[in-house]
Amino acid sequence: MSETKSSYGSIMKATSIFGGVQVFNILITLIRGKAVALLIGTAGMGLNGLLLSGLNLVRTITTLGINESAVKDISKAHSSNDQILVRTTFQVFKRLICFTALFGIIATVLFSPLLSKFAFGDTSKTFSFVWLSVTFVFGALSGGIYTLLRGTRQLKYLAQANILGGIVGLVVALPIFYFFGIDGVVPAIIVTAFANYLVSLYFKSKIKFEPVAISWQETFQVAKPIVQLGLSMTLINILAAGVAFALVAYISGAGTLADVGLYSAGNAIVEGYVGMVFTAMSTDYFPRLSGVITEESKWKKLVNEQAELVLIILGVVLILLLTTTPLLIRILLSKEFLASQNFIQFAVLAIPLKGLVWVVGYVILAKGNNKLFITVEIIANIIVLAFNILFYHLYGVTGLGISLIVSYVISSIFMLTILKKKFDFQFTGNVFKLLFFCFLSLVLTLLTIKTVAFPFAYIVEGIIVIATILFFLKELNSRINIKSAIGKITNRAKK
Repeated sequence: MSETKSSYGSIMKATSIFGGVQVFNILITLIRGKAVALLIGTAGMGLNGLLLSGLNLVRTITTLGINESAVKDISKAHSSNDQILVRTTFQVFKRLICFTALFGIIATVLFSPLLSKFAFGDTSKTFSFVWLSVTFVFGALSGGIYTLLRGTRQLKYLAQANILGGIVGLVVALPIFYFFGIDGVVPAIIVTAFANYLVSLYFKSKIKFEPVAISWQETFQVAKPIVQLGLSMTLINILAAGVAFALVAYISGAGTLADVGLYSAGNAIVEGYVGMVFTAMSTDYFPRLSGVITEESKWKKLVNEQAELVLIILGVVLILLLTTTPLLIRILLSKEFLASQNFIQFAVLAIPLKGLVWVVGYVILAKGNNKLFITVEIIANIIVLAFNILFYHLYGVTGLGISLIVSYVISSIFMLTILKKKFDFQFTGNVFKLLFFCFLSLVLTLLTIKTVAFPFAYIVEGIIVIATILFFLKELNSRINIKSAIGKITNRAKK
């Protein structure tokens, strides 16, 4: 039992650490956005956004997805306690990121006129993109170090690196904007990338990691599965972006631009609100899962534990999102976006199932089954797009929220069937119990919002929210002993 609690504790510790990092990064982004708006105005922000969008497009294609895929191999090597294997894997990874950095530079220089024309309507920013190609070197090297920290589960250093990188990036960029205005956009992007690289170097120096000499033949042999998985992930990212674009294009053609705005704003709130949970958990979950994926009992136990904690955290987060949707829209957007609240409220009901799909999806990645991964993702994206189009046609923007529920019901059944047949995996009763209570609280709250009159609706909602939070806190306490965990955190803070 103590070993199980320790495992839950490790998951919660990583989630709380990187949840805090996510919140901090959002705050840094907001501060930077506000400062940039004041220093270089809307035109400067537009220039900055368009240049970064162009770079990110090239980066998505040229990095080949190896930063994420290499986590699996480094984690497996690290879990084996074979230092030679770890050093060999990382040496191969370093060569790969040098290649992708060079690939990124060449692609940016060659296509800079096209990028400028696509983003700005002419070739006036061609040389801006050429100058910015140097950021691929700093980005690849710092990204490689963060991948090493993540793969070897140096969570403390990884969190500190993310926080310090955000602060340093802000500190070095603002003076450039202050002194050079809009002309400082390109230098600020370059200097920020270089500063982040220096931060990553500082944390790499904390890990004793001697290089190892390996032949190019061995490099190709070790690199092959990393590149194959990375290419699969890149393909899926491009597919997801294409599906998102196709949906927005359909809404624009079949409906109005206002509908596009309502959907985009509502989706941004949902994804931004719960995205922190998924990002925080995936930072530690994928490396942990990759490290035990060859031991059947261990990986199945880890997946169930992760699923339980995902539902416990989402149970609390989603009930708060559901009851505060109108307030969040007013704070983050404006009153004219209140029409998107129906979409948000229905979309919230799909998130618990999305959480389970997310948890089991990493199993296929950790297993390295690229063909199955691509097949599953293509089918899942087609399901989501098809139902989005159908329900938008029937019910408008609100239908897009309903379609997510239907899509993820089908996707979760599909994924669990695949996992059962391929890997003989199924969730435990505890997972389904938590899923039931999560749905129950959300459905009761939504029914209250839609059917109970003011002010009685607030009273009923308050009762449901309190009961839900107490239930999930009780479930969490039975797994990690909250009082003991808080005591440890307090003692560490005093020291």
